[in-house]
Amino acid sequence: MINSALVIFTSHAAEAISAVVLAVVLMGFHRLYQRPYLLTWAWSWWAFCVGLIADAVAIDLVAHLPATAPARLAASLVSITAGYWQAAWMLFGSYEATVARPLTRSFRRAVLGSLLLLAIGTVTLTLYTAPEVRFLARVGLRELLLGTAFLAAAWGVWSSRAHRSGLGRRLVTGAFLLYGLHQLHYVVIIVTRTVQVASMTYASYLGPLDFLSESLIGIGMVTWLLEDERQRVLAAADRIEHLALHDSLTDLANRGLMVQHLRRAIAQAEERRERLAVLFLDLDRFKVVNESLGNRQGDELIKAFAERLRHNLRGTDLLARVAADEFAILLPSIESEGTAVRVAEKLLAVTRLPFSLQGREVYLTASLGVSRFPEDGTDAETLLKRAEIAMVRVKETSRDGYQLYAPGMDSHSLEQLSLGADLRRELMQRPGGHGGLTLYYQPVLDTRRRRIEAVEALLRWHHPTRGLMTPGEFLWLAEASGLANVLDLWVLRTACREAGEWRREGAADLLLAVNLSARSFQQPDLLQRIEDVLAETGFPPSSLVLEITETLAMQNAEATLAILGGLKELGVRIAIDDFGTGYSSLSYLTTFPIDTLKLDRSFVHTIGKARGSEEVAAAVIALAMSLEIGVIAEGVEEQRQMRWLQGLGCDQFQGYLFSPPLPAGECRDLVLQGSLDARLEQVEQLLDA
Repeated sequence: MINSALVIFTSHAAEAISAVVLAVVLMGFHRLYQRPYLLTWAWSWWAFCVGLIADAVAIDLVAHLPATAPARLAASLVSITAGYWQAAWMLFGSYEATVARPLTRSFRRAVLGSLLLLAIGTVTLTLYTAPEVRFLARVGLRELLLGTAFLAAAWGVWSSRAHRSGLGRRLVTGAFLLYGLHQLHYVVIIVTRTVQVASMTYASYLGPLDFLSESLIGIGMVTWLLEDERQRVLAAADRIEHLALHDSLTDLANRGLMVQHLRRAIAQAEERRERLAVLFLDLDRFKVVNESLGNRQGDELIKAFAERLRHNLRGTDLLARVAADEFAILLPSIESEGTAVRVAEKLLAVTRLPFSLQGREVYLTASLGVSRFPEDGTDAETLLKRAEIAMVRVKETSRDGYQLYAPGMDSHSLEQLSLGADLRRELMQRPGGHGGLTLYYQPVLDTRRRRIEAVEALLRWHHPTRGLMTPGEFLWLAEASGLANVLDLWVLRTACREAGEWRREGAADLLLAVNLSARSFQQPDLLQRIEDVLAETGFPPSSLVLEITETLAMQNAEATLAILGGLKELGVRIAIDDFGTGYSSLSYLTTFPIDTLKLDRSFVHTIGKARGSEEVAAAVIALAMSLEIGVIAEGVEEQRQMRWLQGLGCDQFQGYLFSPPLPAGECRDLVLQGSLDARLEQVEQLLDA
């Protein structure tokens, strides 16, 4: 005859082992995906395991100790409390999983504390009752609460809006229902045995059914998680692809999408022998307005202005935000030049209407340029450029008006040629120091290690007449005039030499990040040049981080992979800069040898402002963590941004909250002379405020 005690022990052991395995798996997934409900469910399985062990101990002590013995009382209390807490944590986790919002700690503690008091009261009140009554009160009440809780969890998951979205939710719902009914079945057995004093020994052999139900719950939980993560990644990919062609603040088309639509419109106009126009609009003195209002109100003003423009265009027109306060408008299929003029006048008129921001009226004006197809150009880039040239002419004369493009307006290019000649002289005539060219460095803070992890080299030009110029003002000239390779090489050599000195003076673990331009990246001797610079300066390859933009990486993925592979053979680290703003094909993350993603500042700046920016940032960070790729958040300027990013597991930050780009000497002092603690203290005071 089968020994029922052995069957019970075997069932308990199997259930305990499976509970431990599932709890460990859920905690591992929690560390990877940072989903609160995973940790809550893991605690439920730990409670279940503790309850099983306490049950086994209590059953063993029945034959050896009286009911009032402290050991038996302790085992009973632990068993009952663990059962109650198992039910509570399972309900907590199901709620968090379905509504995607964690419960407060105070609520959890109140519920768990109440259940502990209930368990203590149950054990105390049944000390001197008959064994059958004691068993009914202690075990029966526990099974009743467990069964009810699992049925409630099954109903909650089933009634949630997304209950039909995947196999995982169906499995969890069915397994919760089966397990809950099975626990209520135990209640019926206990009550029947107590009232009729009947023997229902078959209950000892129901352990395998418990094991099956629990296994289904575990499989369902894991399946649910994986399905949810897949949906999150797909949604994030769609969102990133959308943002690659749209402005994150206004959700308007960006310059890339405008060029695509303009090319199609030109092809269609040629085929149908139609005309079209491009309008380029720039707000007058918006920088002054933005500084007066603050960045947040400036962003709100841009969004309101974009919405006003959108409402005053035809459904076939395309509105794009191409820069901070610059907009381009495509007018396809126009009857004549007069149509473009009327639209320009209308847009200028609605721009002059007051905007209401926080109870105050704000007034704007704009300068607008117009180019026409086919008179002013037959390709997208030329039409956009000439519309911008016409806009600049309005800026230089009267503002608050419009101008049609005319061929003579290209004369302003002479000034650009002069600037390009100045840059060439800087690079060609001063090979030692390059006069006005200098490097600034912006530190990257690792808050977990409490140190400056890296510095990024940023080029500046002290022009004799224009003053300090940032790369955006002259790098395009270097690209256009073929000086980009020379300039990149100078930046790399200078940065390696200066950062190498800091490392020798005490910052032995400091990483150096240097940007690579598109032209340099495409040079066949790139690897040799980098190897020569490293050998010349003595800078260790493992401490050099070369940053390339996402768009550059995806222009020719096969060639990029070969180049990056060669860089990795040198020992150099690779970072993708401005992640999320380029082509945003996520497949390359698993094939390219990438060490770090730099989350673009546009996502950081719009946290809490632009629709979807937080979800995209969270998805990018989670995706990078799952692929064991480091993440640096760029442009962190506010304490709430840093707090929120830290909550997602991002520990490396670069931005004005910690430090602006600094001249080499000041950055060296920050790295070497102990001022880091003071900076960290300032940041921590902000975060604790």
